[in-house]
Amino acid sequence: MIPGRTGAQLLPEDLALLNEAFENVNTVKEATGNIENMRRTRKCCGADFTILSGDDGMTFAMMTDNTINASGVISVASNVAPKAITDLVHLLKEGNETEAKKNLAALEPLFNLVTVKSMEKTPFGEVVCRARNPLAYKALMSILGMPSGGCRQPLGKMTRNGLETVLSAARKVQTDNPEILKPVAEFFNVDIEQRLNNPTSWEGLFYEEY
Repeated sequence: MIPGRTGAQLLPEDLALLNEAFENVNTVKEATGNIENMRRTRKCCGADFTILSGDDGMTFAMMTDNTINASGVISVASNVAPKAITDLVHLLKEGNETEAKKNLAALEPLFNLVTVKSMEKTPFGEVVCRARNPLAYKALMSILGMPSGGCRQPLGKMTRNGLETVLSAARKVQTDNPEILKPVAEFFNVDIEQRLNNPTSWEGLFYEEY
């Protein structure tokens, strides 16, 4: 349920009616960003209804709020940090919030890449450019040597400034918590630091001009 993408929202009451009428309507990917909406979904749909976070950055709050009681996350960041995201969810399921908070802090730079905003200069003045998901993650996967392909239209490429934001976030993760990207390095047999600092790794991933 992603109102920002679809322009419509299934309300908690709608979900409850569907759940009551159809046995297989028993789960929602919650990406409204509205905690009260999530709580209302739990109240309407009952304890057996599965709520999954559709927003990496809200997974901790959703899984630790007993009026939501989310079961996990349909994660964007898991495309580049599968083990770290899995560990975060397992820690939360075990009730180990202290260790989960450490994971959360380590992953935060990646969570901030879902939408990348950059200030761009045009002949008519500066504008704010928003690179929406999955642009940043597709770019990062390519940089890291993971086969991902480009985005479908109308999404295109990132701006150079936007790509610098992606690189900065990934470099911070690699410097502070290299274990997060280690599975990618091992599986794809790549040198993460080399790819994050070699311009040939991001050729063709950004527009040369706005």
